[in-house]
Amino acid sequence: MRRLILSLVQSINGSFAENGWSTGVSTDADFRRFLALRRSANAIIVDRRTALNPQLPVINAAGKTLQHTPVHVLTESDPTALQSELDARGLDYRAQHFTAKTITEVAASLPTAPSPESVPTDESVLLCESGPNLAFRLLEHYPGAELHLSVSPCYIRTPGSHFSGLEAEIDLRLIDVRTEDDQVFLRYTRA
Repeated sequence: MRRLILSLVQSINGSFAENGWSTGVSTDADFRRFLALRRSANAIIVDRRTALNPQLPVINAAGKTLQHTPVHVLTESDPTALQSELDARGLDYRAQHFTAKTITEVAASLPTAPSPESVPTDESVLLCESGPNLAFRLLEHYPGAELHLSVSPCYIRTPGSHFSGLEAEIDLRLIDVRTEDDQVFLRYTRA
């Protein structure tokens, strides 16, 4: 089974975003960790909102480090219409309907060899870069998924940014704690 890493950042009081952006919560240490995770990925998983956000850079744009890394957009809406929209915007992303089995199918579809830009490792890595809703759904449905939670040393409260609003209860087990420049990095798996 391929390794699935769900990468989230939040403030110490649980805000996942400031003014709609996770970068408002992120620190330099968190961004360095994010880049390291991205470079280890054989595929990136995002949600519809992330994929269609015109203010976000294209993950696998030509000339970028990850230009040959497949990007899968998981959606509960019509993937055919979403794929048309992605194609019209020139995004080389693959839209797929989300079900409990989708992440396993995405993992199985990956080539066994890493993409040329990936940092060589002994295993294939899928990296979820979306917000908490998709991350927690994938955590629920993919055995062995790891939640990498980066806790920024800031307290942020803006309208609509506090907690995810997702009704979920998933028991986790802490497997690693690390700190860097006042940033705390926590790694969990399902209990």
